[in-house]
Amino acid sequence: MSRHPVDQATARAAFDRAVGDSHEGFGNFFLQRLLGLEITYPGEDCEVAFDVADFMFNPQGSLHGGVLATALDIAMGHLINRVNGSPGTTLEMKIQYTAPVRAGRVTCRGSSIRRGGTWFLRAEATAQDGTLVAFATSTWKLLKRA
Repeated sequence: MSRHPVDQATARAAFDRAVGDSHEGFGNFFLQRLLGLEITYPGEDCEVAFDVADFMFNPQGSLHGGVLATALDIAMGHLINRVNGSPGTTLEMKIQYTAPVRAGRVTCRGSSIRRGGTWFLRAEATAQDGTLVAFATSTWKLLKRA
């Protein structure tokens, strides 16, 4: 049994939002809708922001690292698609977690380190108070335009 009960109404609303639209594409896909991710493109970067909800917690009562990894990965992948006009695929990604998140808003900002046939990217996740909670580096391969 979990020591941190989940708000069933919040979890159900997130699930209903996710399944309420069958469209799948950049800027509108199941995980984005489920987690309530907002994607924007400030300057040369991509930001993915979301409000932490208890259904995203690990058993210790903080934001699950997999949710952060997903948001960091999306920030980098959506940046490639925006800049290149076609998607890429993650070849590898390293994440370091620096602080727990238990509430508030998280913003993940993806930026490119080097662009080409293979891209090198980085992303940082910050809590609402500006605390760095995780950062990632990754290598991506461009995919052919559809």
